[in-house]
Amino acid sequence: MKIIAVCGSPVKEGNVSALLDEALLEYKGRSDIEIKKYELAQISVAPCKHCNWCLKKQTEKKFCSIVDDMARIYPELLDASGLIIATPVHFGRLSSLTSSFIDRLRVFVHGNITRGAMRNKVGGSLAVSWFRNAGCEMALMTINSAFYALGMVVASPDLGLWGAAAFSSIDGTGRKGESKLLVREDQFGIAQARSLAFRVAELASLLEAGKRSED
Repeated sequence: MKIIAVCGSPVKEGNVSALLDEALLEYKGRSDIEIKKYELAQISVAPCKHCNWCLKKQTEKKFCSIVDDMARIYPELLDASGLIIATPVHFGRLSSLTSSFIDRLRVFVHGNITRGAMRNKVGGSLAVSWFRNAGCEMALMTINSAFYALGMVVASPDLGLWGAAAFSSIDGTGRKGESKLLVREDQFGIAQARSLAFRVAELASLLEAGKRSED
C-alpha cells in the first residue's frame, strides 16, 4: 500500500510536520507500506482558479490547467490507498496552504478523466493548534468534509472522534517554552496521531483485500 502524507504548514519542519512524522512512525518496519510525504511549504501548490478546465479538457498526462507541483502529486494520489492531511489551525480553521491543496483535489470530483478516482481510498486528518478551543475540531471536520466529497472512507482514531489533534504549547496554554517543537510534549496528541495512522492503514488494508476477493 502507498500512503500519501501532506503537511499544510507554512513553517518548514515545524510542529505540524513533527506531529505528522510522529504519526508516520506507526508504519516503521512495515514493508507492506510505502510512504510519500509532501511539505507544502517546500513546493508550489497554487490556489484553484475554479476555471472548470478539468471538466472537459483533461488528458491522461494533464489533470489541471495550473502548472505547478500538483502535476506530480496527482499521479501519486491515484496510486495511493490512503491520504493523511495535517494542518495548523489559523484563525480557527485550515491554513491557506492546506485549503489550496484540498481545493486542487477538485479534479477528482469533476474531472472528465479523474472524476471519482479517490473513491474508497482512506483519508485521515490531523490538526495542531497553539492553545485550547482554537479550532482543531473545525479544521479536522473541514478536511473530513473534503474526504466525503471525494467519496473517500474517513478514518477516525481509537483515541478521538474527528481525527488527531495536538497542541504546540504545553497543555494548550499558549505559553512559550524553550523548545520550538512543543507538540512533541503532547503525549496524548501523539498517541492520537499514531492511532489515526494505524486506522488509515487498517481500513486501507481491508479495502484492498476486498478488491482482491472481488477480482
